Amino acid sequence: MEVKKTVDEIVSDAKQVRSFWQKLFGTDPEPPKPVAKKTEKFVAIDETQVMADIVSQLTKLFRLEEQLATHIREAEEKSRSVYDPDANLMEAALQRVMAQQQMAELIVTVRETMVYQSPPEMGALYSKVFEMREIIQEEQEQARLKQEAQQRYKLWQRREKQRSFQAKSAYLIATTIFLLYLWAWLLLLNRWEKT
Repeated sequence: MEVKKTVDEIVSDAKQVRSFWQKLFGTDPEPPKPVAKKTEKFVAIDETQVMADIVSQLTKLFRLEEQLATHIREAEEKSRSVYDPDANLMEAALQRVMAQQQMAELIVTVRETMVYQSPPEMGALYSKVFEMREIIQEEQEQARLKQEAQQRYKLWQRREKQRSFQAKSAYLIATTIFLLYLWAWLLLLNRWEKT
């Protein structure tokens, strides 16, 4: 039920974003209302605001896409790792297929919006965004590798400190035993001389 609720929320968010795009770019399927008198007025459009709105809506679409992808991954992982004797396999399969279809539709919507509905001033937005995504993905991979290397180094340092502590402790114990042995030996020799 939680999966269905999540999918329903994502679908409703996607529909809201689609309707916003239709209103924003005038692709509303409603027929235009007849106008009795045609008057032309110059409407000042703030291009920066329009671009900011587009970026805002695309960000929402990308977040929806990420949420849906996360939901699909979690459902797959749960299916692989958790046995549920009461699970309805047909229901789970149907929900997963519906989520995958929604994901495909969302990807198409994002692509179409970025290619066909963005203003020409924004250029080849789809291509630029996905090129930048590849660059950021490579940067993130490098950062992850660097972070893992630092964690391995810190782990190595902890192990070395532990080994050093163990070696010092063993040396101290051996020295203490040797000194006790030497003291006992000297004590024994001292008693032999007195007798």
